[in-house]
Amino acid sequence: MKKEWTDYHTGLLRELYPVETIERTAEIIGFSPMTIKGNARKYGLVKGMNVEWLDKAYIVRNNFDTHSYAEIGNMIGATKTTVARIAGKLGLRRTRQENRGIRSRVRHEMVRREKRLVIFGFDPVTRIKVVTNRTKIRLRSELKAAGYIVGRAANILYFKSEDKRDERKERIASRHGLRFAPWPYGEEKLATAI
Repeated sequence: MKKEWTDYHTGLLRELYPVETIERTAEIIGFSPMTIKGNARKYGLVKGMNVEWLDKAYIVRNNFDTHSYAEIGNMIGATKTTVARIAGKLGLRRTRQENRGIRSRVRHEMVRREKRLVIFGFDPVTRIKVVTNRTKIRLRSELKAAGYIVGRAANILYFKSEDKRDERKERIASRHGLRFAPWPYGEEKLATAI
């Protein structure tokens, strides 16, 4: 026997439809989701604003001028496409110059991140070529950790005393263009150089 739609069901529908999902409304009222959709259309009911969507829209609006779609997507837990749709609904637009600035900043941060990975000996994440001589940079980093001081000219490394020198690493580093010299200043400038 087919269940009859009554005024009671209409009252429940008017109360639940704007704030609940269609499936939840159907479960509470006891009709199929298709019946709920059809009656909502019949009575001119529309969904209310979703609080979660409003929170996401707030974050998109506040970060639209300074962050890429991917970065905003990470903030709200959504895809770039979702961010673009929200921005479109909010009427947000960027000029070419603004897009260029954001892309430039993102690329600069990626290059810095990749350089750090190479310096610490990890594999790169992207295919961006950030270092021309990885071995040289890695050697410089290892020697600095061993107590050498990197001078203003990045190819010169200073040593504080002869007995703490690593001659094997120095020979390898010399083949890669690094030079070594004794620390030219007294102990007072040593603390600020490190």
